[in-house]
Amino acid sequence: MNRFMCGYCITIVSALLWPSLPTLYILPVLIVVAIIACKRVPFIAGSLFAISWISLFYSLLMGWNTDERVDTLNVESEIISFVHTNGDRISMDIVLIDSVFSHIVNRKLRLTWRDAPPVAPGQRWLLTIKPKSITSMLNQGGFNQQKNLLAKHIIGKGWVVSGKLLRNEPDYRTRLISALKSVLVDDASGDLLLALVAGDRSLISSARWQQLRNTGTGHLFAISGLHLSVVSLWLLILTRFFLYRYSAVNTRRNWLLCLVISALGAIAYAYLAGFSVSTQRALIMLLAFICFSALKTHSSSWERLLYALFIVLVLDPLSMLSAGFWLSFSALAIILLTVTQYRFSDEAGSNIGLSPSESVATSWNLTLWSKLRMAALSFWAVQWRLTLGLCVVQAIFFSGASMASLVVNLLLVPWFTLLLIPISLLSLLVFILLTNFGISAPGVFVLAAYAMSPVVSILNYSSSVDFVWLDLANEVIAALMVALIGLYLTVNFKQWPWRILLSVMFIPLLLTILFRLMPIDDKRWQVHLLDVGQGLSLVIEQGKRAIIYDTGARYGKNFSYAERALQPFLKSRGLGHIDYLVVSHGDNDHSGGAAYIIDNYPDAEVISDLPLQQHDCRPKTLFWQGLRLEILAPYVPKSGNNGSCVIRVSDADNSVLLTGDIEQQAEYRLLEMTKSHDLILQSRLLIAPHHGSKTSSTESFIDAVSPELVLFPAGFRNRYGFPNKEVIARYQQRDILTLTAGMQGQVSVLFDQESMKVRTYRSDFAPFWYNQVFRFGQIKNPE
Repeated sequence: MNRFMCGYCITIVSALLWPSLPTLYILPVLIVVAIIACKRVPFIAGSLFAISWISLFYSLLMGWNTDERVDTLNVESEIISFVHTNGDRISMDIVLIDSVFSHIVNRKLRLTWRDAPPVAPGQRWLLTIKPKSITSMLNQGGFNQQKNLLAKHIIGKGWVVSGKLLRNEPDYRTRLISALKSVLVDDASGDLLLALVAGDRSLISSARWQQLRNTGTGHLFAISGLHLSVVSLWLLILTRFFLYRYSAVNTRRNWLLCLVISALGAIAYAYLAGFSVSTQRALIMLLAFICFSALKTHSSSWERLLYALFIVLVLDPLSMLSAGFWLSFSALAIILLTVTQYRFSDEAGSNIGLSPSESVATSWNLTLWSKLRMAALSFWAVQWRLTLGLCVVQAIFFSGASMASLVVNLLLVPWFTLLLIPISLLSLLVFILLTNFGISAPGVFVLAAYAMSPVVSILNYSSSVDFVWLDLANEVIAALMVALIGLYLTVNFKQWPWRILLSVMFIPLLLTILFRLMPIDDKRWQVHLLDVGQGLSLVIEQGKRAIIYDTGARYGKNFSYAERALQPFLKSRGLGHIDYLVVSHGDNDHSGGAAYIIDNYPDAEVISDLPLQQHDCRPKTLFWQGLRLEILAPYVPKSGNNGSCVIRVSDADNSVLLTGDIEQQAEYRLLEMTKSHDLILQSRLLIAPHHGSKTSSTESFIDAVSPELVLFPAGFRNRYGFPNKEVIARYQQRDILTLTAGMQGQVSVLFDQESMKVRTYRSDFAPFWYNQVFRFGQIKNPE
């Protein structure tokens, strides 16, 4: 196996765990050493080349020469795809065409255009935009958008101010998709057919996406390895039949023609899919396999997988940031492991329950029944291993796994392979021919729709079953990973001493289950300030139970921080029991997700002065999980910021003060109450009033609370300028540590007796280079 490629691939993949990328100044030295080391230590040479290339590639990608402080920019660009439409707003991805290295790194922007004129992929525009960085909210369990954007080469976001159309010549694929939409839009399965034949998923609704997620069938409608392989295989079989039957020759001409036609078919299908990232990976792997077959190169399947991996990571070293990369190559690795093991076992005559006397020497002497039985058992062996392995990969990226995936894929994969994909593509071919001759073709996809109807029925039924999607906490996912690795090693090591030693890897999973069934009495408790943009959402955790203080904002019908950040965080922490939901006041950035949380956690008691409460915010004391909850204010219901529900949570040694959006007036009122009602404000941890605005955090209030740490629930570069610099200075003058959610991501504070341990997402939970704070126009490497 090529050691240079091994070193390169392992090093690029390991970059997922690097805290920073090397500076460009040392790259010449690394390259020289790599060249010298090529012959003697190729593994090291490949590793050094990988370090150099990923650093240079990142610098070329992010080195757009712009000024972060500019208000607007003029960019010449081409629209490549639409992300979503929300009311009068269109979200789209564009590729910059005015950069020197556009063909190497393919810089992109994600823009939102309000009241946009008619736009379509393939159009070239001169746009005036208000730029933003790709820095996004970062919380445990939440979707890491900035990592996802980097994987797609999207280096900035922004709003379109105005635009001038430069060229309106959409490519053939865009015109074809437009024609397909007009035919398929009214069909019950039209959204799935369009995704299958052209890789366009714009018609798929959020409800349908939920079905695909719950059943683990999203990969069937993302054109990738399965689809390209099916097309190539069918073309290979058909061309081989006709050429060998009607034009037989004694040379390799026919075989090479078969390989060329199958390769061209795969390339054409990949073009219809828009050469998406997953499609590119699959195409590279397939073409590599075809090239090896054409050149009669003797190499193992593992070597071919390594070559494909190497090519993918050379062309785009940032592709390892995407979930699709790991799903694709994990699937291939699992298939190769299974096939290799299965073939070896079959040669020994013991794989499928046959006695040695029943084994046969060559495959062509097997009976038809034996062949069918072997094919079925091989498919089953691959499928259950794929399901189990990809469930773990899926859980790592999506904090959960589909329980119906195995059964549904056992039914649908053969259906797609043998029937649905060929019929759908034949229908597409007829549609293209008819439309090119100007003939209307409204019913050409009728047969494909019939073939898709069982798929729709299975999706509808499977997604309606309870517990079809299992949410998994982080510690459960980690324990499952260790247990599965231990299971694989135990099965493959035949010596009993090794098996006994490897059984230790099952202990984390057993302990996790044991602690779930018999929870220990843990006096520690935690406060988690979530990164929810310009808003507030906080979780108090004790003994796998929780209190939520505010839920963040909601925008339109399709976006809520309670759904995108708060609930995924709760699931990742294994917090299924929410005892109290505190809604401090009615502002959207605090209460926008309250209805969503109430719907999903109906047993939670609501503390608020809003109409949905079970407990109002009049001063009182509640006891929860060994902690004291003191509701301090307001004394009378009041609208606006100063009507925020103020709560102090404490035990014998530690305390946190939750202040909502109170301002100077409410702060002075609390100070008066400390004198007349023996009220205690002093707390080790303070959630800054009103996000750190200059109308709050008065000096007398800070002195009364006297915190060791203050957390600002403020979004990165928010339009209000929170937290105010003067306010930060007031705290720092008193040697009080200050942290901002928009800069640090999620901030978690662990209280253990008299100790207080602070951890942040960017510094502790995931301190990796791609999780840094990005600023628009940044040129330097993330050092």
